[in-house]
Amino acid sequence: MRVISTVRELAAEWDTGRLAGSVIGYVPTMGALHEGHLSLVDLAREQCDLVICSIFVNPLQFGPDEDFESYSRPVERDLKLLEARGTSVAFLPDWVEIFPRRERTLQDFGSHVSVPRLSHQLCGRTRAGHFDGMVTESLLFLNLVRPDRTYWGEKDFQQLRIIETLVQDLRLPVRVVRGVTRREEDGLAMSSRNMNLSPDARAVAPRLHQVLLESRSRLLDGDALSAVLAAARDTLTERGFEIEYLVAGEEESLTEVRTLDSRVPTRLFAAARLDGVRLIDNLRVTEVAP
Repeated sequence: MRVISTVRELAAEWDTGRLAGSVIGYVPTMGALHEGHLSLVDLAREQCDLVICSIFVNPLQFGPDEDFESYSRPVERDLKLLEARGTSVAFLPDWVEIFPRRERTLQDFGSHVSVPRLSHQLCGRTRAGHFDGMVTESLLFLNLVRPDRTYWGEKDFQQLRIIETLVQDLRLPVRVVRGVTRREEDGLAMSSRNMNLSPDARAVAPRLHQVLLESRSRLLDGDALSAVLAAARDTLTERGFEIEYLVAGEEESLTEVRTLDSRVPTRLFAAARLDGVRLIDNLRVTEVAP
C-alpha cells in the first residue's frame, strides 16, 4: 500500500492507474476505521483494480458545538487496517493541503454546493450546515481522486442519498455503490463514535436497533404507524435515550410519511443521544410491490 499526502502524488497515482487501464475505486473516510469502513474497502477490491481510501476529518461539516477537535484520529492503526485489507493507496492530506487558505467553515471557503431537498430533514433539522459542508468536501475529493466508483455505507443513509443525488444531478462521471450497514454482534450499527460510550451506555445502545426491528415487525403485522412510532419513542426514552427523531420516511426523497404505502420503499430512521453520544440507525420497512 502506498501512503500519500499531497494532491500532486494523488494525480500521479491516477495517471499510473489510467495508463494501466485500471478501474479506480474510492472509499472516503474520516478515519477511526471500523469493520463498516473496511467492508467498503473489501467491496471496492472485488470490483476495482486500484482502490484509493482517503482519511480526512472535514472541518466544514462540524458545527461550532460538535466534536471536530476531539474526533478520534488513530492514524497508525488505520493504516495497518487498510493495508491488511489490500488497499492500493491511502490518501492522508493535511488540512492545509485541501484548504490552503486555512478555511474552517463554509463561509470561509466561499464556494460550496448544496442538495437542499435532502439536507433539511432528519439530521439536517438540528445540524445546520452539516450536509452542505459534507457534500462540498465530498465533491472536492471526487474531483481530486477522479474514481470510476465510490463506496458509501447505508448506515448514514441521508448522506448516501445526498451523494447519489449530487452525482445524478451534476452528471458526475462516477458510480455510487452502496454498502450494507455493518453491525456488532448485538446489533449496534458500527460507528467511530461508539468508542465514546461508557460501559453502561454501550450495554444499552443496541436497544436502538432492537426497537427498530420490533417496530418493523408490528408495522408489517398491520399496526398503525403513529401508534408504533409513539411506543418506540416511549421505550427508548425509558432506557435513557434522548430522542432527536424517530420517523418513517420515503427512501428516495427522505420525506416523512404518516402511513405506509406498499408502492413506495420506506425506512425507519432514528437519531438519539445516549450518555452524550449521538447514535443513528435506519431500517428498511417496505419494498416496492411487484
